[in-house]
Amino acid sequence: MTAHASPGDPPTGLGEPLAVPGPSTASRILQLVLWLIIALPALYQIGLVGVAIAGRVGYPYDLEWMEGGMLHHAQRIRLGQGIYVPPSVDFIPYLYTPLYPTLLALFAGPFGGPLGPTYTLGRAISIVGLAGIVGVAIASFAGARPRHAGAATAGVVLALGLFAAFYPYVEGWYDVVRADTFFLFMVTAGIAGLPWWAKADDGIVGHAKVAIGAALMALAFFCKQTGIFYVAFGGLIVVTMNWRRAPTYVAMAGLIGLGGSWVLNRSTDGWFWTYVSEIHRAHDFNMDRFYASFRNILWHFPAPTIVIAITLPVLGLAVRRGGRVPSGAQPFVLWTCALVLSTVVGAVGWGTQFAHFNAYMPALLHGALAAGAAVPAMVACARVLWRDRRRVETIATGCAAATALPLAITCGTALWQPQQFIPTAADVAAGDHLIQRLASIDGDIWMPSHPWYLVMAHKLPHAHRMGITDVITRQNRTIDGLDDKLRGHGFAALVLDNRDVFVEEPELQRYYRPAFVLPKDERPRVFTGAKVVPDAIWIPSIPATPPPNAKVVFDFERAAWADGWTRAGTAWGVGPVTDALPGQGLVLGATGIRFATSMNGGDRATGRVTSPTFVLDGARLSLRLGGGNDTARLRAELWVDGKLARAATVPAPAGDSLRTVMLELGELRGKPARLVLVDDSPAAHMNVDDVWLWQ
Repeated sequence: MTAHASPGDPPTGLGEPLAVPGPSTASRILQLVLWLIIALPALYQIGLVGVAIAGRVGYPYDLEWMEGGMLHHAQRIRLGQGIYVPPSVDFIPYLYTPLYPTLLALFAGPFGGPLGPTYTLGRAISIVGLAGIVGVAIASFAGARPRHAGAATAGVVLALGLFAAFYPYVEGWYDVVRADTFFLFMVTAGIAGLPWWAKADDGIVGHAKVAIGAALMALAFFCKQTGIFYVAFGGLIVVTMNWRRAPTYVAMAGLIGLGGSWVLNRSTDGWFWTYVSEIHRAHDFNMDRFYASFRNILWHFPAPTIVIAITLPVLGLAVRRGGRVPSGAQPFVLWTCALVLSTVVGAVGWGTQFAHFNAYMPALLHGALAAGAAVPAMVACARVLWRDRRRVETIATGCAAATALPLAITCGTALWQPQQFIPTAADVAAGDHLIQRLASIDGDIWMPSHPWYLVMAHKLPHAHRMGITDVITRQNRTIDGLDDKLRGHGFAALVLDNRDVFVEEPELQRYYRPAFVLPKDERPRVFTGAKVVPDAIWIPSIPATPPPNAKVVFDFERAAWADGWTRAGTAWGVGPVTDALPGQGLVLGATGIRFATSMNGGDRATGRVTSPTFVLDGARLSLRLGGGNDTARLRAELWVDGKLARAATVPAPAGDSLRTVMLELGELRGKPARLVLVDDSPAAHMNVDDVWLWQ
């Protein structure tokens, strides 16, 4: 929004004096030093983000748990399989429009890896968006720079520094394989450019520039659905600046937005709109989160909001005296209006189910730009309000510096460590070890929260957990092939995190059982968003098959203690159980459907259960045991000839995970025996499964 004086303009026509003596050389140097000192904390924040991004961009695993799913989207687009398809065990799309994964797919050819799109490529697109935001911010302050160079330069640096300071607040969302940053670049560029494009040139060239702005805003909708709000905002800008070009804006935005949606919907048999609109709107909306968002956005850093609030009435006084908005204050007006819209958009976004603080990114950026633009705006307003004073330049500089100082203090005191967002060599090694384990498992694997890890292990990815959650939460929809695949044990293994799809698919636990907790050096961490990391390997719930030199004695697959079993006390319940009992941790290492546990009645319960007689026709007896570390009162006893002959206790480390314990039989071989499972502990319990005899 620039303004130029014509020869006939009165001295106050622009709201600023036209004949103000220029500052001396010494004054210029002092101002330069002042603005440099004020800008230093912001440069520090920008440097912190630079360090974080440099340490993250090459990480070969998920920084955020939905990154791998986004790569899966791009791979399907690249292979011509499409993403808006009926939900199936093979793929369910995220509820987003397709521009970002399409860009990933397009660039995967020249810049991807042997497996197609890569994490680094996806992050590079976000980083390009971040660089674009920097360029847009600098360009948007250009109108204020000719007369207010120092204040405008410091203002834009402070704005970018504030946005950088929000990086830990949104948990490093700026540089992940998600659409948010590139979307933010698109809408911010449209907002910054349309005021100029609406007034630039005449005839077809002027209309063409507005059409470009409309196209940019409409394409932003195909990056994220909230772009529709900015399409409307862009139209309002055009109407305000040059209403005669509004039809051009509406026509181009409608052609791309409505036309593109129609084409996508027709080509996907309606699934495009089903995902990006119908299923999306079916999510829960939380009004408490909506209202809390205004505090979260506007008061996380109070200084920018206070600066904006103070600048607004000052601007009002300047407009009243000068008759129009001073040119140096026009960026402030633009970004303050954008902040109002983006705050509402952020509140709506975070109020929607499954949302994260990335919903606030437009409001955080536009608020930072508005606060930074308040610095040159204060210079411009001061020149209008005190234009009759002899030391107007000193007053204007002082007002701007006072405006900039709280922003600089915010940047200087918002301390954080980039290292908390940067993966270590141990994280990379953990990912490498996990990929090796996945590759070593024969057969198909389902890894709902990190499907791209399977691609890296040269296996097929399947539906992401977010897609499953989206289509079954308050939805009467089915996922083609999923139940059949689980029921038929079609996966050789599942690799789940500690809060994975067994929450939405409780039937999963009927067909699969946790078998192995991944060690720490096979759990690559995530650093942004939900902390979802691989936790355990689940295997089909079918009885374990002993090797040829072993046989099953007891597998605990009966629902009741029968066939000669006797019990005393309550701890062992009426029979083996299918799942962990209340107060019990995740029971790993059991096979089949059931296992025995003395957790019936809680840890306080005690009791014993005694097996029928069996012959020790082997050299060794193995049991799988887990539970507490009370070795004196938790044990499996082997009785022969009415005497205690052997005993086994829970192996270290204690815990509900079952581990194999081997008893050498020696002189007991060939004799009849009974197994007694003992829980005499009032503070612990024991789990038992798979009693085998070995030759």
